Amino acid sequence: MHKFLRIVLSIIIGLNLYGCSLTPNELKTAEKLIETAPDSALHILQHVSLNEHKSDSYRALYGMLMARVLDKKPLLPEPDSLLDFSIDYYQRHPKNDYLSTCYLLRGRMYKNALQYEQAMNYYLKAQDAVKDKENYLLLGRINSDLGDIYNVQCDYTLARKKYVIAHGYFFRIKDQQQAFYSLMNIGRTYHVAKDYNSAQVYYNKLYRFAADSIQQGVLLQEIAINYYDNKQYDSALVSFRKVIRYPYRGNNKAIRYYFFADLFLDMKQIDSAYYYAKNAFNYAPDIRTQRECYRILVNSESSRGDLKALSQYMVRYQYCSDSIRKIDAQTKGSILETIHTNSNEIQKSKLHLWYSLALALLVVALSYYLYKHLYLRKNKELNATHEVLHQQQKIELHKKVVYKHQDALMYKIETIRATQLTERKKVTIPDKVALDKKIYDELLHFSDTEFFFREMDTILNNLVTKLQTRYSLLNAKEISWCCLYLLKVPTVDIYMLLDYSIGGLKKMRQRLVQKVGLSNVSELNDFLNNILSE
Repeated sequence: MHKFLRIVLSIIIGLNLYGCSLTPNELKTAEKLIETAPDSALHILQHVSLNEHKSDSYRALYGMLMARVLDKKPLLPEPDSLLDFSIDYYQRHPKNDYLSTCYLLRGRMYKNALQYEQAMNYYLKAQDAVKDKENYLLLGRINSDLGDIYNVQCDYTLARKKYVIAHGYFFRIKDQQQAFYSLMNIGRTYHVAKDYNSAQVYYNKLYRFAADSIQQGVLLQEIAINYYDNKQYDSALVSFRKVIRYPYRGNNKAIRYYFFADLFLDMKQIDSAYYYAKNAFNYAPDIRTQRECYRILVNSESSRGDLKALSQYMVRYQYCSDSIRKIDAQTKGSILETIHTNSNEIQKSKLHLWYSLALALLVVALSYYLYKHLYLRKNKELNATHEVLHQQQKIELHKKVVYKHQDALMYKIETIRATQLTERKKVTIPDKVALDKKIYDELLHFSDTEFFFREMDTILNNLVTKLQTRYSLLNAKEISWCCLYLLKVPTVDIYMLLDYSIGGLKKMRQRLVQKVGLSNVSELNDFLNNILSE
């Protein structure tokens, strides 16, 4: 019998391994190269023959990988049938990271086509598909793109929030390039909100993080534009003259030429304004840049007295303005996200309602049966069952509350430390300790024991009061350790906050075990969680 089972198990494992090996080696190689060598990945994919691999899973993976590679190129393709096929396949055969990636890529296609409502629909789907995962690169890209849409639609606070979240994800995986652009986008939110001084301070601090001439050029471009919009024309002129020589990506060259032209127009240098506005069209300007260049050309031809050219540029300017009005008339992304969130909550509520109704009907039927056949004895058992369910629900509720505070606390700590990264590189170890203590004071008021204990009672279901009431021998440090432990504060930070060495903390926990009547330290976790859940 055992031999037969081993044979069956071996066959099943063999089939699974065979199925896993069916993915063409070319696709595996291309997937590994997309982030580091997209040109090589594109070359591989362009020479893959789908006719040799007719499985739907191959076609779906190929379509997703091709869209990812093309997303790395300056000019994106229009939505195509390959990506449609991939989305349809991964919807029917869930693979959340791949499905979320497909949604993200489709959202980007619509975003680049300035169809923000359609883009938001796919970004929110991408976010739903990956929200419970730890794919930080994907989560960072989704939040960064959402921030772009909010920024265009003048929801600056929401845009800033999305960029901060995106930076947190990119920082975790040490993606310098995308982390840098997330920080720069935060500065842009201040600029477009006309808070030029805050934007300038932010850009100046960010300059040291630029890793190459591309990043330096983009940042210098933003600094120059900020000077210009703040009417600091001399500084703007110096910055534009400098940045015009820097390498660029996408339509940044067109943007530089447009602002340079606008600056010359303000300075009454009509020929220079005309030259840069005209040449901006050679570098794939977006529609807003096109409109502003036509405005400059209209003003230039007006000064020259060329009414025929002025009329032609005026028609084009009006066409761009009409198109932009249609773009700006789209429903705001913040409204779409709110509707999406509410819709999800309603669906969950309906599902919970049906479950509750089914459970209620089951309980009623069971109660009737028990009452009819077992009367009092069975009724007591039913009441006991209800009590257990109630206690379990209370336990789960408290756990959810604690988990929420754990995640929020760790996120806030990581975010604050990220903003202090430059400062931390320059200070001594004692100064770093002081910075860390300051973070915990700001977030938990840890130095104020009375305030900290009140806060912990609120978060941890009166844990402090229960410990003080039941175990009078416990001192403040021991109770503080219990709270920090349940909040999942890193052990290194606990050493720092309680001023313990490794040996000192070990001895403290041994004393704690004796005071609460446990036999060994390994029982502390269950002991504290049981008190938390009462």
